Amino acid sequence: MPLIMIFLGKGTYTNEKKAELSRKVTDVIVKELKVPQHYTWIIINEIPPENWVIDKLTLPEFKAKLKAEKKA
Repeated sequence: MPLIMIFLGKGTYTNEKKAELSRKVTDVIVKELKVPQHYTWIIINEIPPENWVIDKLTLPEFKAKLKAEKKA
């Protein structure tokens, strides 16, 4: 039974968009792994920006750094 975990930034996508993504991922798993649809589980984890770290910076800090670099 496939279990797919997806990590997204909290509040980045609407519930409708997450449901659409889940359906599309399920379709791919069913087609490629030849498993029944009801055996495919998907968990979407929404991570708050302050808990998402890139290059030792939280996501808001990282975005601010990129914005500052663009201006320079």
